Amino acid sequence: MNFERTRKALIALAAAAGLLFFLLFFSGSATPVYTANPVLPAFGRGPLEVRLYTDYFCGPCSAEEAELISLISELVGKNLIRVLFIDTPVHSETVLFAGYFLAALNAKNDFPQSVAAREALFEAARKKITGKEALEAFLKTKRVAFRPYDTAPVFKIFGNYLKEDRIQSTPSCVILGLQGKQTLTGKDEIVAALRGLRK
Repeated sequence: MNFERTRKALIALAAAAGLLFFLLFFSGSATPVYTANPVLPAFGRGPLEVRLYTDYFCGPCSAEEAELISLISELVGKNLIRVLFIDTPVHSETVLFAGYFLAALNAKNDFPQSVAAREALFEAARKKITGKEALEAFLKTKRVAFRPYDTAPVFKIFGNYLKEDRIQSTPSCVILGLQGKQTLTGKDEIVAALRGLRK
């Protein structure tokens, strides 16, 4: 039974990823801005890499966001980790939201901007805001600047991480360091692991 559930989850994830890549390669902003280098949402200079996989429309992801960001902010501030935020396309609207998260970093690529953008996008998801125009209007009310660009190269990198880490659900977290790779799922596991990184 667990195998069947896992198989269905993987099929759903693959289908969502396929939709994501299709939309990113064949559609986009009416006035896209092209950048020479992909803007990766990676912050911090610590020896450990933390890859956080979330979906804005995932209830558990939304519920844990404030606590996770508080821990991650502390760890980044102490130069203990390098965090990489990877939007995981489980819900169909995540494609749009992920694009605007990257557009926000294209406008201002720093950790506070990433936190503000994530907070606004999780709130928009909870309020069931959908569609490009509505989402742009909402981000403006939250004073989150954004600058659309061709995000296809970044999503290709995200797709490689999803395969490499074998992500099957959100929230998930992968921690890489001298002890190897640790994969965690669910709020309790992730929070406990991040707390354990404090010195």
